[in-house]
Amino acid sequence: MPTRVDPPEDTVRGPVPWWVSVAVVLLVIAGALAAALALEPRGRKGERPPPTGQVTIFRDVLTGRLLDERGRPAPPESGPGSSEENPLRIRFVPSTDVAQSAPTVRRLVDFLERRTGRVIEGRTLHDYGLVIQELVQRKCDIAFLTAASYARARYATDNNDDPDDDVEAFLQVVRRGQPEHPGSDLAYRAALIVRNDSPIRSVDDIGPETLVALGSPTSGASSILPSALFTRLGVRPKIHRIVGYPFIVNAVLQGVAEVGSIWWSPPNEEQPRNDARQLVLETNPDVFEQTRIIGFTAWIPNEPVVCPKALDVSIRHEIARALSLYVAQLTLTEEGRKELVAVGTPIGFIPATNDDFVPLMEVIEQAFADDPEGRRHFMAGSK
Repeated sequence: MPTRVDPPEDTVRGPVPWWVSVAVVLLVIAGALAAALALEPRGRKGERPPPTGQVTIFRDVLTGRLLDERGRPAPPESGPGSSEENPLRIRFVPSTDVAQSAPTVRRLVDFLERRTGRVIEGRTLHDYGLVIQELVQRKCDIAFLTAASYARARYATDNNDDPDDDVEAFLQVVRRGQPEHPGSDLAYRAALIVRNDSPIRSVDDIGPETLVALGSPTSGASSILPSALFTRLGVRPKIHRIVGYPFIVNAVLQGVAEVGSIWWSPPNEEQPRNDARQLVLETNPDVFEQTRIIGFTAWIPNEPVVCPKALDVSIRHEIARALSLYVAQLTLTEEGRKELVAVGTPIGFIPATNDDFVPLMEVIEQAFADDPEGRRHFMAGSK
């Protein structure tokens, strides 16, 4: 019988576990990578230099221009915003006090400069007539206007009675709309208010002897919209001119006027009482209980951002993208949303053209149908 010879104990092997094989392979790969990296030269801060003869070029996504050492797009070689001597001129008329809103406007201008690389001259003016004047004199490249002042600018920059495209809208403000008011994100209207003890129950009760408080003839919500409504109703009430929404509200509260026209927006979670009466809450805490709305005017488009027709389309696109990014960032926080009050409380912008404002021009024609002198004054713009 053959003699059995057992192998030495230390040579006995069973099947190799799978994880041992995987570990060995990973260790080999890791060692190879480490060796390769150790042999490769590096630049400052551990960065690899580009291969000889190759230069890495970074372009800004928003403008398409090269980025400088600060990560900003380089200024354009020519045109508005290319230098301190040739800035892009932007004009604002804030919805709050000019002095209080100046820091907000400055931060907006700084943001636009960082994101576009253009040199921007941002100026805050006291009224829209001054902005229209600069548009007429070609001293302004981009302007934030109300709907009514935009219409005036179109008339004022033309030499005949019909508005043309000398001034073009390229953006339109978007605000928080409500499902029960379709289209309220892109349009607004005025509300007519009376005291609670008034016998006037609706706009149909307004007659030739009714004393109505309206604002400046060039104001949209406080004058143009209600005037167009009166034209449609076929009534010409007595008009008491008062400039400023708080004064219109107070005139109704104090019985100086029977009816007042104020701006109105759909209520929301942050603004459950979202009209001009909120402006007098500090002095009249019960204003919403002491007054009521008897009716509304037609809707007109939200205010536009405009430019001369000659302004290059690429500049419009850069500003449009940067503005949208700026607003999107601020709307994320309560503090940011408060800051947007100074520039009209937008939640965004959409592209626009003059065609989007045809309903506005129709309302203006209705508003001055029985007031040729007022129409001439309105069309004169800044004159």
